[in-house]
Amino acid sequence: MISFVIRPLTLRDADQAYALLRDSFSMPGEYQDMLDNLSNPITRALGLFDGETMIGYGAFWLLMEEAHVTHVAIHKNMRRQGLGNKMMAALIQHASDCGARFMELECRRGNEAALSMYHKLGFLRVGFKKNYYPDTNEDAVVLALISLPAPNEENDPFLTQE
Repeated sequence: MISFVIRPLTLRDADQAYALLRDSFSMPGEYQDMLDNLSNPITRALGLFDGETMIGYGAFWLLMEEAHVTHVAIHKNMRRQGLGNKMMAALIQHASDCGARFMELECRRGNEAALSMYHKLGFLRVGFKKNYYPDTNEDAVVLALISLPAPNEENDPFLTQE
């Protein structure tokens, strides 16, 4: 059985994280966006690693009590193995550990695999954004997870300990 490690990302991980985004999304943004996000104090980013190779990436912005998921990506050769679920579970717990009380995200209306995963994780459809994705004018489904697990504050690597 392969053993995966999930850990917080730093700027040293930007190349691998951006490569995953570029391979997973039609609009990955610019490389500088990745650098800016990884150095932004409101961004929490996790990587799923097989050894030194990043096979999953997930990030959210911590906005007061909301964790707004910005990206979740799994390497194309590693999909359909439950790794997206593993990445999301880690993001959900990390959001709780960081003080979030709920999580929100947008998903392409046509991405049934992702929508099914989010539903199984407890996300509710709370709205739509018409023509949200400019590359295809596809609508976004807005999803929210209104009950996060109990926090483990000692697991927050961004917390300053005195």
